[in-house]
Amino acid sequence: MRDKIANILWGLALIAAGIIVGGKVMGFWELSVSLWDWWPLLIIFPCFVSMLRNGPGPVNMILMLCGVLLLLEANRVIEPGVLAKVLLPAVFIIIGVFLLFGSIFVGGRRRYRGNLAYTATFAGNVVVPSDGGAFQGCAAEAVFGGLDLDLRNTIIEDGAVIDAVGIFGGVDIKVPEGVNVKLKRTALFGGAKNHVRGQNGGPVLYVNALCMFGGVDIK
Repeated sequence: MRDKIANILWGLALIAAGIIVGGKVMGFWELSVSLWDWWPLLIIFPCFVSMLRNGPGPVNMILMLCGVLLLLEANRVIEPGVLAKVLLPAVFIIIGVFLLFGSIFVGGRRRYRGNLAYTATFAGNVVVPSDGGAFQGCAAEAVFGGLDLDLRNTIIEDGAVIDAVGIFGGVDIKVPEGVNVKLKRTALFGGAKNHVRGQNGGPVLYVNALCMFGGVDIK
């Protein structure tokens, strides 16, 4: 449902922007305000949609604050010199609140404590673990690349954790049937989706997804 609402908002915003800008360029109407005064909306709106889709996080909240302050400054609601004085303390406050009350936002995430890591950097990488033992978790990172982690023929240990990071890239995780996936996500200009339908009594796999201009897909 969140994804549908986010897509609807994106669609409406793009249509409205196209009509407003296209009409001005073609001379259908004149705008009483300068579009340049509203450029911080390019920061605010994506952050709002990302928070709606993936929940609040420190990155989204900080960028949202920056966008709001820049919008107020661009429209001369606050003096230009005030922004530099207010922004840094506000960022510290947001980070501090997030650390203090992190469980409220991210639900007390489990973390992977081992040293098994798979990466894809500026390239694609397909990983099929085959050590014969139960899968206890790993770190999976894709930076300007794509990582395909295929666990379909792997025995998933109950409580296993995957820390997945997609930065300008994507991580695809394929799990065996019957596995229950618990997804926690922090995303900016990206997203994480869980397509798995688990079964009662099946092992639980925890996935922590951090997405920045990238995505994590579980199926």
